[in-house]
Amino acid sequence: VPVAVPRDELPLARQPAVLPFLALLRCAAVPGSMDEDTAAMLLSSPLGGADPLALRRLRRGLRRLELAAGRDRPSGELLVEVIESDDRLAALEDAEALPARRVAGLLRKARKGIADGLTVEQVLWELWQATGLEQRWVAQSARHGTVGMQADRDLDAIVALFEAAAKYVDRLPGSGAEAFADYLAAQEIVGDTLAAAAPTGEAVSVLTAHAAAGREWTVVAVPGVQEGSWPDLRLRGSLLGVERMVDLVAGVSAETVSAVAPILAEERRLLLVAASRARRTLLVSAVRGEDEQPSRFLDEIEELSTDEPERPTFTPQRGLVLAELVGELRRVVCSDDEPAERRERAAVQLARLAAEGVPGAHPDSWYGLADVTTDSPLWTEEHTVSVSPSTVETLAKCPLRWVVERHGGQDPAELASITGTLVHALAQAAATGADEKELRAKLDEAWAAVDAGAPWFSRRERIRVERMLDTFLAWLASSRAQLTQVAIEEEISVEVPRQDGGPKLRVRGRVDRLETDREGRPVVVDVKTGKNPVTKEEARQHPQLAVYQLASALGGFTHLGLGTDPGGARLLYVAKENKKTGATELEQAPLDEQGVRVWLEAVQLAAGSSVGPRYRAAENADCDRCPARTTCPVHSSGRQVSQ
Repeated sequence: VPVAVPRDELPLARQPAVLPFLALLRCAAVPGSMDEDTAAMLLSSPLGGADPLALRRLRRGLRRLELAAGRDRPSGELLVEVIESDDRLAALEDAEALPARRVAGLLRKARKGIADGLTVEQVLWELWQATGLEQRWVAQSARHGTVGMQADRDLDAIVALFEAAAKYVDRLPGSGAEAFADYLAAQEIVGDTLAAAAPTGEAVSVLTAHAAAGREWTVVAVPGVQEGSWPDLRLRGSLLGVERMVDLVAGVSAETVSAVAPILAEERRLLLVAASRARRTLLVSAVRGEDEQPSRFLDEIEELSTDEPERPTFTPQRGLVLAELVGELRRVVCSDDEPAERRERAAVQLARLAAEGVPGAHPDSWYGLADVTTDSPLWTEEHTVSVSPSTVETLAKCPLRWVVERHGGQDPAELASITGTLVHALAQAAATGADEKELRAKLDEAWAAVDAGAPWFSRRERIRVERMLDTFLAWLASSRAQLTQVAIEEEISVEVPRQDGGPKLRVRGRVDRLETDREGRPVVVDVKTGKNPVTKEEARQHPQLAVYQLASALGGFTHLGLGTDPGGARLLYVAKENKKTGATELEQAPLDEQGVRVWLEAVQLAAGSSVGPRYRAAENADCDRCPARTTCPVHSSGRQVSQ
């Protein structure tokens, strides 16, 4: 179907595929012209291939080397340095250094081409060949869909870049790479383009409601009249609300000046503009689903319509997209309810598509069909299962989350994890006698190595860490009347009596603070940096604290001269200030004999659920923020990869 669309192309120099090539060309032609923003852009572009996480990992690695060398330059300056001279990359891991190596290699190649007297077109060709993007974008283009369309646009832009370079060299044979980059950057409107020209004769016009004003067609279709998108009631306008001020100055009372009513009226007028473009036939459509509902405006349109007493509904057939065809064939092949003849025909068609290399057609790429790597448990009877108090808490909630996190399913470099480690280190330094001035200096030194992202966000997190340090110091001063410090970051390791048929078990862990109460009993204090404390009832039954107390009852602190009678445990939330105690403190009562037996069984049960090879997925309050949800059958995003 021929389609006429409004022309809204960008100038060649602003095309996403062309921008990094021009930047690299300018940096090669003008030594010293690369700045921090250009370096970050090149690394994040297809030339470097770094996603935000990889770029952050590279920044962190460079800062680590910088501090080890006794210097303190910002990470942006270090990015420029490693691209200009990649000697420093040898000290980094391959995963960290790969994007910088790619860009640095391309920069060297461009400089060599310019030094050898190659034309701009030849230098660009050398760079294009070295990137290897041609094969990737051509393959993506063959897949169609959104990704394929973007790949088509990128390839068109690159071809247009070579066309522009060839014409420029023909007109100005002696001009260099810098002049060509400046020439393209100066273009404000689209010049020559390889994009298909929109037909001007018999064609379907696709345009917005605003662009349709003043025109008419015999048939007009207004699709996507959904609640939330039409009307779109999101607030817009100036930051200071000048529009409402104008209404008030014009005499409109404050009671009638609403933030939503004018937007709703404007959306209704916009739909009227779109609907009134039809001379004879108007088609208005919407989608009804679990997360989508038709717009309220449909009811108003039906009140004006006499031809359709009932709202007609339509169930669409399979779309004319290759991916949907593959999906339907796979559903038929795998369905026991389909006739054998239809399943056989679907299998034949899938085999044809697989032979042509269509993605998703070959069963080797399907989820759930690969053989299980191993069905052996993680531990056998000869092994001793080691669990930590925090492990018991995770296993009690969801064994599947535990096994995924244990084997690489959690990023240890997350900012929350880094901040927590830093606060614990400062608390340890404070407990060993460091004064406040020393602690501030240690915080300044440590924070310089933390990549917290945007400067404003880094400053906010830095202030938050300072406040946590202040609340901890306030708690430390106020709690000395009831508690006496015994040890900090104390290792604990005790054997747990073996249950019949259960594995050999040992509890290992590290206690943030070990104190004694007035009776000389051991009290475990666990420092938390989370923003939201648990409830008092949850603290009374907190698994991590209870396992610490169980370890104490089993003799975990006897080497320090303490007894086996637990004195309770406490959660200390340093991110939640308390006016009386400094930090928010939640207590768990000392375990009695019955409590010891209950938690002994709980630890044995948790250890048994960690053995495998099958792990239960249990829904709980932490599911929404669980790092394992994309592999969990309880969560919708993980059902496709879980069995």
